[in-house]
Amino acid sequence: MIVLAGCSGFGEAVPQNVVPQTASSAQRAPAPKKPGQILYVLVNDGTYTSYVALYDAYAKSPKMIGKITKGLANPGAIWTDSKGDVFVGNDMTYTSSVTEYAPRTYKLIRTFTNSVDLPFGGMVDSTGTMYVSVAGIKGQIEGGIAVFPPGKTIPSTILTDNVYVPHGLAKDAAGHLFLAQIYGLQSSVLEFPKATNKSKVLPLNDLDTGAFLEDLKLDANNDIVIADANLNTVRFYPPPYKNESMALTSGLSAPTALAYGADGSLFVGNEYAGANGDVVVFPPGATQPSVRISDGITGGVLGVAVSPAK
Repeated sequence: MIVLAGCSGFGEAVPQNVVPQTASSAQRAPAPKKPGQILYVLVNDGTYTSYVALYDAYAKSPKMIGKITKGLANPGAIWTDSKGDVFVGNDMTYTSSVTEYAPRTYKLIRTFTNSVDLPFGGMVDSTGTMYVSVAGIKGQIEGGIAVFPPGKTIPSTILTDNVYVPHGLAKDAAGHLFLAQIYGLQSSVLEFPKATNKSKVLPLNDLDTGAFLEDLKLDANNDIVIADANLNTVRFYPPPYKNESMALTSGLSAPTALAYGADGSLFVGNEYAGANGDVVVFPPGATQPSVRISDGITGGVLGVAVSPAK
């Protein structure tokens, strides 16, 4: 049975239990606001399944309006595609998977199990190709990026050059792939140029020893935006990807996840802000968060994602 927790705020009821979870130059010149996005917050509540909490991304005082639990197994990452499908990386060491859910109904429609050991991040590009950061490739010390062609559940290739413990990743319109990763006490960002399996380490300044990069996004101007959970900072690096242009620190506590809304708002997931995690929202052009989302979050926040704008 589907239980409705409420409405999304734009005329659409959201299932509760199917069981359906800075200021860069792009923020200074945002696209027009497009209401009608769902915010997905991946919460590790200390149980095996944990859950994804659902919110109206633009509510003034966001309340949890639904929850996804089916198919989850110690989840650690979440992302969406242009169709609105929701993907969750489940990172049990020997039984890892990526589960895919239909938009609106949050019905579990597909499970990826091939070459997705310890999936710590993921994204789907405009062609429907999915990239999954996998930290536990069997038989290897290093990790990689599993590349799944559209509609396929077996990767066509795994990118491994210079990859150690991969986390957040993003791809630009020119086809270049960027990856935030960790190696011991050092963090770095790799770039895989278009149509190559060879990477280069980007010479980003201010990545201090002790930085712990959990997520990476590209903003509308192709600035690299990274979440540093150890140093409680979100950093911005414009092309040519060397000098930091700015850093956000207000309201951040072990930031683990990033997502951009249609209007240029930046959603930052804090793993812990006291006993539980939360999500803070930076409006376009702001260096202080305007909204804090904590309703329904009873554990650490490990991921955030937004649905496509309607």
